[in-house]
Amino acid sequence: MSLNHRLDQIIRASFYALTIIVPLILTPVNYELFEFNKILAVYFFTLVIAAAWVSKMILARRLIFRRTPFDIPILLFFLSQLVSTVFSIDRHTSLWGYYSRFNGGLVSTASYLTLYYAYISNLASPRFTKKFLKVTLTTALIVSLYGILEHFGIDEHVWIQDVKNRVFSTLGQPNWLAAYLLTLIPVALAFFLKARTKLQITVYGLLITAFYLTLLYTKSRSGLAGLAVAYSVFWILILFKQKIKSFPWKKFLLTSAALALIAGLVGTDLTPTFKEFLRSRSGVEVSSSEVARSDSSDGGNEIAPPAITLGGSSSQEIRNVVWQGALDVWRAYPWFGSGVETFAYSYYNFKPQAHNLLSEWDFLYNKAHNEYLNFLATTGIFGLGSYLLLQIWFTIWCLKSLKIENWELKIALLAGFIGLSVSNFFGFAVVPVSLFFFLWPALAFSLTSPQTDQATQPSALNNQQSLFLTAAWLTAAYFAFGLVTMWRADVAFNTGKNLVAADQILNGFLTLKQSVDSQPDEPLFRSEYAEAAAKLAVLYHQQTLTDSDPVLATQAATVRDQMVKEAVSQIDVVNQQNQVHLNYWKSRIQIFLLLSTIDENYRGQALSAFETTLRLSPTDAKLYYNLGLLYVQMGQNGLAQQILEKTIDLKPNYEAARFALGSLYQDAGQLDLARVQYQYILDYLNPANQTVKDKLEEL
Repeated sequence: MSLNHRLDQIIRASFYALTIIVPLILTPVNYELFEFNKILAVYFFTLVIAAAWVSKMILARRLIFRRTPFDIPILLFFLSQLVSTVFSIDRHTSLWGYYSRFNGGLVSTASYLTLYYAYISNLASPRFTKKFLKVTLTTALIVSLYGILEHFGIDEHVWIQDVKNRVFSTLGQPNWLAAYLLTLIPVALAFFLKARTKLQITVYGLLITAFYLTLLYTKSRSGLAGLAVAYSVFWILILFKQKIKSFPWKKFLLTSAALALIAGLVGTDLTPTFKEFLRSRSGVEVSSSEVARSDSSDGGNEIAPPAITLGGSSSQEIRNVVWQGALDVWRAYPWFGSGVETFAYSYYNFKPQAHNLLSEWDFLYNKAHNEYLNFLATTGIFGLGSYLLLQIWFTIWCLKSLKIENWELKIALLAGFIGLSVSNFFGFAVVPVSLFFFLWPALAFSLTSPQTDQATQPSALNNQQSLFLTAAWLTAAYFAFGLVTMWRADVAFNTGKNLVAADQILNGFLTLKQSVDSQPDEPLFRSEYAEAAAKLAVLYHQQTLTDSDPVLATQAATVRDQMVKEAVSQIDVVNQQNQVHLNYWKSRIQIFLLLSTIDENYRGQALSAFETTLRLSPTDAKLYYNLGLLYVQMGQNGLAQQILEKTIDLKPNYEAARFALGSLYQDAGQLDLARVQYQYILDYLNPANQTVKDKLEEL
């Protein structure tokens, strides 16, 4: 077997591994169980595939690169991401992606495009593509079966989330699982359509059933919307291709009836089950547990004045506010956006005040929950335009190429691609579906125009070729080792963070130090390490106050001073390198508030950090509230009162802020104003608050 043939085998095996491992991999030891491992898997197999591809070029002594019909939109899209990264408000994030999301940074986009061209240049054949899709469907079956078992409680004891109510299988979130499955259901339909034997018809019919049932168990509205569009596009294009007389009416009616039956038995977020429908028609009351379904935070009631959400805000209410903020970000950065994957920073500079009235008002939003608005906000008109151009270009090309063989699969790929685009309108892409987004055009093209120009290996390698081959694989090994280092550093970070949360401060500090030493360029690790150092400084300071042995007290004071210095120096580095990251400035506030228990002079630095943080997030009610409490601690009640009044202006339903303000009014003898605050809490926010009732009785 020639070396060139072995390299082809490596590329084929790596693509198979990608479609198997990426959806399935997760670990319990990482900070983010799902996406982190999936993106590292993409990076690893991209390295292997790239090394094998380069090796083939070295053997052939020429460039092995195949042009495609999508080169122009792909080039424009990558250029938009590159330019947005260069002008980003935080280049580290734009390069690698937001930590805990990971997907979407420039490195991940470069990896997906490398995989796209590697597939086209090395594996583009209808035969391999069909095998690849069948392996993908098999993997999806495993994902679906696990999701179905989740619905029946196989792992309900593992997760905090109500996984029986909304399954997420190995994808990590119900909407992500739904997006993954809706993209593949048309592919399974295409194989079902082409099936000729009873066994094939049964197998693909069961696949469709498993995928659809799991999707229903996710209770994802965006998934259902995407599937509805994908299913419609699939059959409309089949009808367009085969005309009415040749249209496979039997299979169309069979699949449609089966899907409707399953929906009637299971129910959807928008339609009742047969049982619920019959009960409602017969006048029997249906229990709320039978009809209550949610997507994110659905449900909730409002009380006026003013309109205040006491229950969970609906997903659409949340999206409307976040989308408005995304548009405001775009207006500030119209051409290239605030930077790839920087929504978590730019949004809070423009966050609508209405966000404070949502049930998730103090959550960190690192995505716009609309892929198109996310691109618009972070990569501007150039980024969104090129993203849309790529989708439109692929759609038009597919429609034009339906006259060529394998048109059923091309229709399926297009239908899944369009359905995914619809789903992304209400969410955002994660690793498995991003892989589909960039590979689907490659698969469709390979079904039309198979690769025929195979590289041939010379009879013997010369020294120069051997040197280049060695360099290619050593380079891949070097970066692969870097991925292992990243993974181990993340495990150390997660372990250290959990130890600190469990009050094992010293062990947590030492473990976090390992993560920082392994990945010194990751600011999240350094920020948590700095906080742990500050907490450790407070512990040693307490020891200096309580230890009767002067020698031990002196030693504790020495360690305390070292920890204070370490905490300050580390957070200084973080803030200097990440000047727009809101969480790191909040971490700075926390650190200096901790250190102020040792030395009150640190309160001044905490106040300075508050000023910067409020400049980054001027409508953040919780920041104003905490600043007000700090002024109370400093005895500056007049300033505290002004700040808390500002807090309530921003968030009228802020119970803690109203109570604090009422207490300040009461202490200042402004009893009527105090009574207004307390009464508001009882009337509109928390009628059962006994502490407030006691305060009112005092007045």
